Amino acid sequence: MKKKYRVKVNRVGIIFIGITVFFGIAAVNTANNLLYLVVSSMLSFMLTSGILSLYNLRGLTIKLVPPAEVYAGRYETFRLIVENHKILPSFLISFPSKLKNEVVPVVFKRAEAGVEIYFENRGFYESVEIMVATSFPVGLFERYYTEKVPVNLIVFPKPIVADLKVLDYQDAKKGQESLQSLTRGYDEVHSIREYRGEPVKLIHWKASAKTGTLYVKDTYSQEKKPIILSLDMVDGGLEERISKLSYLIIRFIREGYPVGLKIGENVIKPDTGQMHKRELLSALALLK
Repeated sequence: MKKKYRVKVNRVGIIFIGITVFFGIAAVNTANNLLYLVVSSMLSFMLTSGILSLYNLRGLTIKLVPPAEVYAGRYETFRLIVENHKILPSFLISFPSKLKNEVVPVVFKRAEAGVEIYFENRGFYESVEIMVATSFPVGLFERYYTEKVPVNLIVFPKPIVADLKVLDYQDAKKGQESLQSLTRGYDEVHSIREYRGEPVKLIHWKASAKTGTLYVKDTYSQEKKPIILSLDMVDGGLEERISKLSYLIIRFIREGYPVGLKIGENVIKPDTGQMHKRELLSALALLK
């Protein structure tokens, strides 16, 4: 798709244009050849600045690498990769957003930056719009364009804290047992994660020695019964209920519970781990 380049006059550019107009009027009124020469030089300078600014933006391609998890209703940091296909480097390439203006000083062939992107709603996003701008070479004008960058990304629902008292599990007695903390009966190890104050007996010493960071073993325990969540366990409108279930999924998975999800006739079997958590959140994100 052809890029549409636009131009915005900066404050310095407004002053420069005003001075040029002033000298132009003075040259016409006085017929002073020196003033004509000055005005011509200033106009040539503006033209050269515009040409260099346009060249500076040409030949750039943008790629985005999303974080592992992206949630609606908040800014997420994406890894941005900009590639330059021109012979000469590009200078002062910026990526403006409402949160901040990320600037890459120089792009020879490839450069990287972190950009903050906000997603209003959950769901699947095929692409996102990124503004690419530059005030090179002297800051008179800002030339920019907007590009749709493919991401093919599922944005998870915004988590909303849910009151656990309103939950009504499929089996009340098992539901009460499933909320008990893991304090005894460490059984089968299924994954490891960073230490967050768990008992010393759960520390995975081998993994901790290799990385220099404390890791603990996640285990299946007889104390932790599987939990199957559904929309009728929480109150509110559809979006609110989806957000509350997202919060419960994140919380229970973090605490080591096997969590499942029932949406209509479809049931995702209870399991643990980060990949399973993302599977559950993806199902909620794509719910119509």
